[in-house]
Order: sequence, then C-alpha cells, then structure tokens
Amino acid sequence: MLAAGTVASWVINLANESHDIPIIKKVPNFSLINQNGDPFTEKDLINKITVLDFFFTNCPGPCPIMTYNMKNLYNDFSSTDAVQFVSITVDPENDSNEILKTYSKINGVEDQRWQFLTSDLNSIKVLKQDGFMLFADELPQGHAIKFILIDEKGNIRKYFDGTDDASIAILKKDITQLVKQIRSI
Repeated sequence: MLAAGTVASWVINLANESHDIPIIKKVPNFSLINQNGDPFTEKDLINKITVLDFFFTNCPGPCPIMTYNMKNLYNDFSSTDAVQFVSITVDPENDSNEILKTYSKINGVEDQRWQFLTSDLNSIKVLKQDGFMLFADELPQGHAIKFILIDEKGNIRKYFDGTDDASIAILKKDITQLVKQIRSI
C-alpha cells in the first residue's frame, strides 16, 4: 500500500509540475458531420485548444468513464470559449446524428463547445489510425481510450489515458497552460 501511495503522490507532483507539452504532429485534414448535421473539419480546431477522443454511445466498456471525464473537463472549462471538446464515434452504423444529438443532451451539452462527430466507418478508421496514430482494426470494440490534446494551431500535443484520474489531472494542467499561452499572444 505504501508503494501505491508513493506512486500516486509522485504522479500528482508530476501533474503539478508538468510544463513540457511537445508538438507530435499536425492534425490531418478531415471532414466529418456533427450531431446537428453540420460539417466539422480540421479548420474548426484552429484558434481553440481541443480535447478529442474516439468512442461509441452503446459501449459497455471504457466509454462511459471517458464520457464522464470529458464531461467534467467540459464543465471545468465552461468559463472559456478557448477550449472545445470533440468526440468521434467509431460506430457510425449505430451512432446516427440523431443518436449523437440525444447523447450530447443526456450528457449536459448546452453549447457548441463539445461536438459529437460521425462519418463512414472507413473514413473514421483512416483518420484514427493514419491521422491520430491510434489502433483502428477492430472497431468499434477495439477503440483507444486516449484523449488527444490539440493546440490552437492544429498540432497534436499529447495523449492521455481518458479513464485515469492522474492522467486527467495532468491534462487539466496542460489545457490551462495552453490557454494561458494563447491569451498572452
């Protein structure tokens, strides 16, 4: 037990001191449709700090935890329009625009700061694997549990475990740091 407490303490200290947010690569070009039937592309990421994930609405595994954590982030950053959230379904055959719209309402989404996106399955697989460098062979079950932090210039900055509290704590710090950087420009 002592070792677990020591590790948890170390992770929390690391979260408090986390300032290194590397640029991994540029977000790829994409064109998806949001829960309202409107187009959403990589251009909609510009001038916003974005947290992006892949999920599906009837996921029996990690998705409810991820959505809960994303909802908490959505609420935590409700006072700034500089931060947005994007969830892309990996089950487009079942997650229609209407299902995504209902899911967004169930999760308390009241504005455009959290988008739920869809397209055809092949486009999503290519975007996920080639664009965001995440496993995409066995969708929907084989989706990743990562939250992807994207800066205001459309650069992928870091990946976070969307189910882990310590990882989410670091993500919050990094979002705050990126928001401060764009406000000082």
